[in-house]
Amino acid sequence: MKVLVTGATGLVGANLVRALLADGEEVRVLVRPGSEKRGLSGLSVEAVEGDVLDRPSFRSAAQGCEVVYHAASTFAYWGHSEEALRRTAVEGALHAVEAAREAGVRRVVLTSSSVTLGSSTRAVPLDESRAADDPEASPYDRAKVRQEAAALERARSLGVELVVVCPGVVVGPHDFRLSQSTRIILAYWDDFLGTTWPGGCNIVHAADVARGHILAAERGVPGERYVLCSENWEWSLVHRTIAELSGLPPPRVLAGHTACYLAAAWMEAWASVTGTPPRSTRAQARQVGRFYWYSHKKAAALGYAPRPARAALADAIAWLLVASPHVSRALRARLRPSSEVQRAREAYLRREGAS
Repeated sequence: MKVLVTGATGLVGANLVRALLADGEEVRVLVRPGSEKRGLSGLSVEAVEGDVLDRPSFRSAAQGCEVVYHAASTFAYWGHSEEALRRTAVEGALHAVEAAREAGVRRVVLTSSSVTLGSSTRAVPLDESRAADDPEASPYDRAKVRQEAAALERARSLGVELVVVCPGVVVGPHDFRLSQSTRIILAYWDDFLGTTWPGGCNIVHAADVARGHILAAERGVPGERYVLCSENWEWSLVHRTIAELSGLPPPRVLAGHTACYLAAAWMEAWASVTGTPPRSTRAQARQVGRFYWYSHKKAAALGYAPRPARAALADAIAWLLVASPHVSRALRARLRPSSEVQRAREAYLRREGAS
């Protein structure tokens, strides 16, 4: 079966392409000219240049495919206007649905985000019955909510089978563009205070999210959403686990909402001077104290079975130390990876050597 993947150079897309190839699928990827393609290096894929915002190139790329996996998006809290985030999310998804209709594609799987289910001030998992209602939602969150709604409505009107998947905080290998999720690890490594904060998130491995996409294409119900998550952790546990896996001291400072917001404002001001992305933003600081906890029970009924969050973090750290261009030699020398990370490193090198 021939499939089309957009966003294939990103974290989710690169892992999805690998899962599809392992299943024996014929994979075509839509990539922008000049985009970062190291995540696809050495893979037997058909690369077609185009842009999800260019409807003709999208339609042409979809020709002859049975499934379109639309994973292209801009996941950012800095450097992009709200209008730019909205346009990429909404127009790109609409073009995916329209291209599928015109090319006779059987099904579209849209990569959304678990943030479209909202969050809570209580430590309770949310499910697909929920809609985002967070007054502090970031421009990225609002763009994903609008993306889902627009794509589902257009799919209904055109008679296109559309299934939406909503991943949590995705970590894992092949993140050459350095997603916001991977920055969580780097931010702790760079923080000599060892800071953590109230609230929580759901950590999930990119390869498990990729498998969830394939299950949605094969077994998902059109018009439905499926959460692709793993374990719900408080931020203190996330940071403590990163420290344990990296050989660093555990968190020593618990920062509240106000402290995080003031620090983020300073980081944004410094970033505007240096031209480098801030380690944190005010949009992210507004999330402090909230729980982005979700249940993947609905996806589990399709066969979705993610690995533990600790294993996902170990794999992500191993990849960062082996293959990422974003970790300096000085930082590598400061870390003392655990045996779990060492085993993950060896497994990654074996996989890459076999590919």
